[in-house]
Amino acid sequence: MRRTLAAPGLAAVLGMALLLTACGKTNAHNNTAGETVSTALFDFSITDVSLVESYPGIDIPDGECLVRMRLNIKNTSSQTYTMFLQDFQIQWGEGDSDYGTCLNAVDDTMMPYAYELTPGQERSDWLMAEIPEGSTSCTIAYQEYKTDGSKGDAYFVEAAL
Repeated sequence: MRRTLAAPGLAAVLGMALLLTACGKTNAHNNTAGETVSTALFDFSITDVSLVESYPGIDIPDGECLVRMRLNIKNTSSQTYTMFLQDFQIQWGEGDSDYGTCLNAVDDTMMPYAYELTPGQERSDWLMAEIPEGSTSCTIAYQEYKTDGSKGDAYFVEAAL
């Protein structure tokens, strides 16, 4: 799997530029689905990853399949943060365009576009993404950003399909 992240959109940059002040070398953290990942501001895990044939309200384009996964997230900091769906990227291959973001929510069981996380708050929602048919694994990626705009640590969670 590729180990880089595409430049995030403005909303994701604002959502991730969360008072990180550490300086120095950035690190890549590699995990597998089911493991808890600890970032500077929150813990998260990706669980229950599977391919699904259909989902109400989502039309799957020809040549694509739908991967469903549960994002479990807990604010471990002492501040409230606004998180965005695009904070987490999905990757499925080695190519420069083998990545995307999860689909916008079509019901209240899916992760909303934006949400607040208060100190100690936990939430667990479904993420859905379209990936090419025949994909046998995917990686969910999160990139930290420091207050100066430079990249912090990167987190990769691999999941078999």
